[in-house]
Amino acid sequence: MVELLEYALVVMASMLFVAGSVLFYGGFTTFESGLALHASFDGVSGLVSEAIANGSAVATMSIPSSAITCQGGMLSMKAGGSSLNESVPLGCAFEVSVPGGVHTLEFRDDSSQLELSVS
Repeated sequence: MVELLEYALVVMASMLFVAGSVLFYGGFTTFESGLALHASFDGVSGLVSEAIANGSAVATMSIPSSAITCQGGMLSMKAGGSSLNESVPLGCAFEVSVPGGVHTLEFRDDSSQLELSVS
């Protein structure tokens, strides 16, 4: 009887350990994807500022799977369930889905209209 009780306690402790690990991992991946989105958006918005100042800007960067959109002067980047926005002083009308990985982004200021190409 004592051995059965010990076995049940070991199984319960193991289950609690696994459940705690799953919860911790889920929280960490959410935190990590948020950091990746913020870092990528900082790079994208920096390129936009450079394109506005110089007419164009190009950079190669690692980007999570995301959508980069700009409508009516509002630049937005969405990844997972999160999104970040920033207003830009130019007209714009694009929506680009970017698979995760390293990509070259080029922003151009063509006649007061912001354009994006991704390769």
